[in-house]
Amino acid sequence: MQLFIKYKYLIHKEDSSKLKGDDYLEELVLKAKKNDKEAFTQIILVIRNDLYKLARVRLSNEEDIQDVIQETMIEAYKKIKQLKEPTKFKFWIIKILINNCNKKYRKKKKENSIFNEYEQNGYYLESYNNIEDINHTLDFYRMLKNLDYDERTIIILFYNEKYTSKEISDLLNMNENTVKSKIFRAKQKIKNNYKEGVKNG
Repeated sequence: MQLFIKYKYLIHKEDSSKLKGDDYLEELVLKAKKNDKEAFTQIILVIRNDLYKLARVRLSNEEDIQDVIQETMIEAYKKIKQLKEPTKFKFWIIKILINNCNKKYRKKKKENSIFNEYEQNGYYLESYNNIEDINHTLDFYRMLKNLDYDERTIIILFYNEKYTSKEISDLLNMNENTVKSKIFRAKQKIKNNYKEGVKNG
């Protein structure tokens, strides 16, 4: 599909557009629902980094990540007319992405190798209590390495995408109380790993 040929270029290309608000995205979605291919390309530019970050915590192989995002974009393009509420586009496409990541993950059966490529030395988190700011640190993926498959995704959705535990439960088809428990456990793991790193540092 010609629309997606340049996707790998787009995901690393600096976005020249500064209009990344919800209103702008909703406007693009409305246009895309009317077969505006340029509008859908702009949507890719707006959300590409968020999709990449989420796929990266689900999959370890860069080629798999790119394939899954490409598949997600194509599926979203084909089904966008079925989206009844344009304001929920991002929630909708993230759910498609997660489903595609899960399919790829099950096929690969490489859970034990997840994040091996992110082995690094040292910890750079200034304050383990400031969990809300972990996405701004250089060792973000290093910290996520010790979380399990679902915990990594939940942390990304909760802190980066600002979804509630209820919304995350809908995205992952998981009980809300289970989501809350996983958030708590993930935070504890991050804190404990940081303490251990400081102790051994």
